[in-house]
Amino acid sequence: MKKLTILLAIIILSCQTEKKTECNYITDYYQTVYKADWEFETKNYQKAFNLYNEAFKSCEAINTTNYNEIGKYTETTAILKKFGITYEYAKKQILNGVELNTFGNNENFNEFLKSEYGERLVSEYQKLREEFEKNADFNLRDELISMRTADQLYRNGNYQENIAKQDSIDELHENRLIEIFENIGYPTDKIVGPHTRDYPVDVGLFLLHTDDSIRMNYFVPKMKEFVQNGKASPWTLGTIIDQYHLYNGDPQINGTYKAQGGGYAKMISDLKKVDSNRISIGLSPLQLKEKKDSLRRIKYGF
Repeated sequence: MKKLTILLAIIILSCQTEKKTECNYITDYYQTVYKADWEFETKNYQKAFNLYNEAFKSCEAINTTNYNEIGKYTETTAILKKFGITYEYAKKQILNGVELNTFGNNENFNEFLKSEYGERLVSEYQKLREEFEKNADFNLRDELISMRTADQLYRNGNYQENIAKQDSIDELHENRLIEIFENIGYPTDKIVGPHTRDYPVDVGLFLLHTDDSIRMNYFVPKMKEFVQNGKASPWTLGTIIDQYHLYNGDPQINGTYKAQGGGYAKMISDLKKVDSNRISIGLSPLQLKEKKDSLRRIKYGF
């Protein structure tokens, strides 16, 4: 009863403090980015450039998990020799924690780095890096890394003998995530650095191990708010919903889980409804997702 009371209080507070934004990333941004991403991956750079521009006019450019649109747009502009734009978006990346060698290690930036804009970026890098570090919360990053280790403490072995201990850890993480979401917001790249920076930092893992009632009544609505505001990944939202259904014996509704033998884990049969569900939380339609998955397998073998 006490846990339910606290949960209701949090939900009421969240509703009272929710801020409206001019841009809804779910309706105004993601679907255009997914189209741009496909054009980039198939090397139709002018089309990609136009579509990224369309998305970025609607909403401030962000990086969506598995899409890296700021990075790909920056690379697109370098390929198209629009170096003034390359310079501006490379700065955005650095302010999100991307290091200068990211550009030096990609041959598509060679000409840009030799240009006056590239030279300016190199000369300003240290100052930009210091600005990122000043605004970032590395203590929170370190805490999330420690939480990740604890999350896997017994899941990596002897889980059945230590379920109670792991459940206790999960409950601590659940309560801490609520504190972070309410007091800091979603841990974005600007706050904790890129999730692939040196060690994976992604609260999506912890969300998969939350209590069912708190997940569906607090974390799902809160995550949808973050997705709408461009702070969290639609993929993370989709997986915490689908895992809830699968673990409770129901079919998934967003198609975020694959089956071991290929295809999708148990999923609702109406694929139009799956697409509708996906789009409603900011994911791409299944057909576009599958096209990208197929292209990735050809390029990378997985």
